Amino acid sequence: MKFFICEDNNKFFQPPFSVKSYGKWHFFHDDKVKLYEGNGYIVLYCGYLIEGDIEGACERWSFDDENGNFFAIKLTESEFDISVDYFQNHKIFTASKYGQEISNYLPYMTIKEGDVCRSGLEYDQHAREFSEKQNTTFYDHINSYIPPYDYVGDCRRALEEEQWTDPEALAEYIHECMEQHSNLIKSRYENRFISLSEGMDSALQSQYFRDDPQYMYSIDLCYAGEDGKKYKDITAKNFSDVTNEVMTVDGFGWATRKFLKDSSTRWATILPTMKQIFESGDPDIVLYGVNGDEMFLRDLIPHMHLLMVSMKGEDNLKESLQKNLDKKKDHYGASYTLGDHKTPQTYIDAWMEKWITEDIDWDAAEYNMLKLLTPKLYTRAISANNDVIAASLYNDRRIYHEVFKTSMSFLLGNSMDSPIQRKILEKFNYTFITPHKDVLYCDYQGIFNNIKMATRRRDFEQLI
Repeated sequence: MKFFICEDNNKFFQPPFSVKSYGKWHFFHDDKVKLYEGNGYIVLYCGYLIEGDIEGACERWSFDDENGNFFAIKLTESEFDISVDYFQNHKIFTASKYGQEISNYLPYMTIKEGDVCRSGLEYDQHAREFSEKQNTTFYDHINSYIPPYDYVGDCRRALEEEQWTDPEALAEYIHECMEQHSNLIKSRYENRFISLSEGMDSALQSQYFRDDPQYMYSIDLCYAGEDGKKYKDITAKNFSDVTNEVMTVDGFGWATRKFLKDSSTRWATILPTMKQIFESGDPDIVLYGVNGDEMFLRDLIPHMHLLMVSMKGEDNLKESLQKNLDKKKDHYGASYTLGDHKTPQTYIDAWMEKWITEDIDWDAAEYNMLKLLTPKLYTRAISANNDVIAASLYNDRRIYHEVFKTSMSFLLGNSMDSPIQRKILEKFNYTFITPHKDVLYCDYQGIFNNIKMATRRRDFEQLI
């Protein structure tokens, strides 16, 4: 799935690369990347459209409006243009210091010792990566491409639109879209890797791939402890072919040095999945259930922000919020993890201390809520490190904002317990019992402390 485009043909010095040229451009691409030849331009592309024909999008160059999982690079005689799908399932690097270069594999880019400009990368607390700081690398001239989508504005507009009044109808619509998307994936990709956890998003996605191998992992010193292990075991028994690996915290350093390829990876905490993908062989596609939290507006923190904004002007705001939240502590999204090391009140107290102050910044509160409803980019971390298409059934523009378009009474009510998601699970006669979300909290320093060591030599090798 790799490609490299540059202006200097001399950069291709290692066989057996088959170098092609168009105008001022010289480029290489492997067999997974396709080439479309248009009138006065060419397009290097990879992936699929959920609806429509990807070659038609190449002809129209309409990718920014398409729904799918893809990247596309348009080259004219002297110019280029980049398009990446809405959910950024792919990461594209650009640089111009040594002549224009474009690639989805950082070690192909020209990098010299003097280009190192930082010793660490900035991490967004909530794993959002659409700011410039979240798309830097260790090198002063290379950044990952940021597509011009208006994520926050899209969420705001969806919340202002009340389109769905019948949860049953919405559940049926989402199910139909997921079924069509999953059937498309099955028709195009034979060897599928399905990531499974004890969480609700994973459980629902895996219903559409029940006959495929499922891959689950746990961590020996995870704070969820026996509680987490219990629900993993229960989940695994619901599927016929499950690989359940226990990864040790002591092994994080070794695994990072062996399996991490992209030095700009922010959320390398999903390294255990990357490791399993490498060791499973050579899958055609990976299904990773990201963005269900956001799509179903189920997370505690954005829910508290939404409640807060709805209660603006109340005299006893803190007490009113606490009274409302006390009734919801058993909802699935009310806690981010299993085990007893953190409770819903742990998160509520920390949030209250930060946001419920004498001088509340209401604009910041609304923006933070909307930001936390935007897509997370875990799939692009997988595609960049494992050189494989990584997808999620939740990454679908037809359905991502639809729950936002339900009534405010629904969103402020029991949305944290994800009743629409549960209705879809009922269609498969699947009983979901995991009480809370499935974040695996543990000491990940063995991963973060080894990212530079794992990737620096490869970055400097200029592998073309």
